[in-house]
Amino acid sequence: MNLAIKIFFIVLALGGIVLTFFVSWFWRALIIPMVLIILIDVLSNFFRKKKS
Repeated sequence: MNLAIKIFFIVLALGGIVLTFFVSWFWRALIIPMVLIILIDVLSNFFRKKKS
């Protein structure tokens, strides 16, 4: 249950970032790198806590 809530909020946050920056043409080029950086950070934190 707790994991499902975390995943829900992660998806909601990423969707909010994409919707916010999709309005401006300048930020469209930066959406993919920003989302990739956030996903890498979240996944590395998730797996780091799993192992310890």
